[in-house]
Amino acid sequence: MAVPRPVRRTVPRPLRWAAPAAALALAACRSVGHAPAVAGPRLVLEHTSHDFGEVTQGKIVEHRFPFSNGGDAELRIEDVSTPCGCTVGLPDKTDLKPGESSYIDVTYDSAARSGDVERVVTVRSNDPVEPERTLHLHARVDASMHEAFKSGETLFGAKCGKCHAVPARDDAGRARTGQDLYDAVCWFCHGKERQGKTAPALGAYAGAADPYLDGIISDGRAGTEMPGFAKDQGGPLTPEQIASLIDLLHTEPPEAPPEAAPEPAPAPEDSNAPFFK
Repeated sequence: MAVPRPVRRTVPRPLRWAAPAAALALAACRSVGHAPAVAGPRLVLEHTSHDFGEVTQGKIVEHRFPFSNGGDAELRIEDVSTPCGCTVGLPDKTDLKPGESSYIDVTYDSAARSGDVERVVTVRSNDPVEPERTLHLHARVDASMHEAFKSGETLFGAKCGKCHAVPARDDAGRARTGQDLYDAVCWFCHGKERQGKTAPALGAYAGAADPYLDGIISDGRAGTEMPGFAKDQGGPLTPEQIASLIDLLHTEPPEAPPEAAPEPAPAPEDSNAPFFK
């Protein structure tokens, strides 16, 4: 009598991979956003940029940036700062327990501006992974209702002059020059390392660009946020101070963080080229 051959049971091919595939899917899920709270405090922003669209010059606009603590320890907002007095950022709460939410209200005053405007708000916290975050704002300021508008008329006035004009001289009334002058009145827009901020980056320029640079610094550029800084244009700078800035622009700028170092604006032969926004 023949002995029956044992039946070999096989698992269909699709099922053989079911368990590993499920494990991979679970791992992917966790990596995307279902992982538990990370160790320490964690600043989680719902969004980091906002476009106000078209804003009539002189109007004050506001935007709210929600945030939460996605970590497992208390989050502390240590500082919210802006490079210019026309923009203010205020957090509703500065200390958040794990899972708590709050917001930062940002206000922008367009009184002294025209054209495309970019502003940044820096948020510093005790987040060990990203202790410094940046919020970006954009607006298109319509100055058509003020036909005779000149940015210097308000930029160097009582409201904004404390940032853009008064620091051109030290506490003893002496005129600042060179790097000291740049650090006092220029970095707000062009960045501390000349890497660009709300205005283009500035590199090292050859002497042939001196007349062009002198014209931009002294007289400004119509239709942009760059006013004339020369005294005869209503600005705070003497010819000697302007010359010292041009000398500074002959030198290489300090090394900026890689993510904040765009190509510097050229000094073109065409005087109508966009050197300043």
